[in-house]
Amino acid sequence: MLKVKEQIILAVFITLLSVGTAFSQDFWEPQTNITGYISTELNYFDGVDNLDVNYGTAISEAGILVTYQPTSNFTLKSVFVYRPGFQFDQMLNEAYGQLKVNDYVNVKVGRFLLPLSPMNTYYYAPVNTSATLPLLVSNHEFFPLNADGISLNGKSGEDVKLSYDLFAGGFRNTTWLRTGAVGFFGSEVTYFSTKQGDPISIDESFNNTYNVAAGGNVALSYKQFATVGFSLFKQKDYIIPIGANVPADFLYPGSPAMYVVQDYEAKKLSYAFNAKLKYENTTVYGEYWTGDLNINNTDYDLDGAFVVVSQTINKVTPYVRFEHQTTTSVEYNRYTVGINYKPSFTRTVKAEYMLYEQETGNIGGLIATLIYSF
Repeated sequence: MLKVKEQIILAVFITLLSVGTAFSQDFWEPQTNITGYISTELNYFDGVDNLDVNYGTAISEAGILVTYQPTSNFTLKSVFVYRPGFQFDQMLNEAYGQLKVNDYVNVKVGRFLLPLSPMNTYYYAPVNTSATLPLLVSNHEFFPLNADGISLNGKSGEDVKLSYDLFAGGFRNTTWLRTGAVGFFGSEVTYFSTKQGDPISIDESFNNTYNVAAGGNVALSYKQFATVGFSLFKQKDYIIPIGANVPADFLYPGSPAMYVVQDYEAKKLSYAFNAKLKYENTTVYGEYWTGDLNINNTDYDLDGAFVVVSQTINKVTPYVRFEHQTTTSVEYNRYTVGINYKPSFTRTVKAEYMLYEQETGNIGGLIATLIYSF
């Protein structure tokens, strides 16, 4: 089945390339753009149990972006981002071709970042104001990072603009992948769940399993001052492996402690609202996501939200962010305050302090990044 899907995507991709070439203008000269960056990161955490170290430095990201435009209306783009501990397929973030049919319709085929959260536009370290991404984006509980499929997108209007992006395709589950210099980011849910003494969690074998989905985003904006949007993500019903720690003597006197994995049927629908206000150098942006999750005929509510406020003063941008996350068994808040200093295109320095607030105890963290772009 997977090979058939890949063959269909390849066929559509070749068709787009042929059509794009046919639509090209005689005077157009092909354009190639190659950019990249290296991001080093320092982490220090206070109050985290069971970490090998509570501080460390590492290369957190190293990315390269290649854009090739053979015609005026056809673009090829690929983005590869190295992250420690990730597999190659997880590091190939984008690889697609996009055909501009007219001002209102673009057709994109290949692997692309999902348009569900506008924050995905700032997924890469040099263009993201903060040193860390919101939990909604980094934990992938509501939607994955990217998909292999087809997208129909476009926009219309000038002062008042309507934009849309509808897609369908396949994706790999990457829930709770560990990132950061000490590997804490991405593990928050499993960490707090273990601290609460919950014996049940999603087994790690769920990561990298394949599924298909459809969804999209529509947004209405007024000049650069205000934008409101709605997103929807519906994935095909799937099998989720649930792991349980069975204590000694639980099954019968003298039975050993063991870890048991059981597969269950699951279905999920996620949707969101987002809004952005910008006046001169002040920006306020927020999102609210909710997920209707059903596992083995039991309903669970997933909720997540964040709001971030930033103010640019020359080359310095201070910012604050508040986040709330509710999963099947864990609820917590995260507060972040930081500063972004960008003296030039090639250099960016970020530093922030964050506080996790959870019933099992608070966790403080200091994150600093130095980014070199080229």
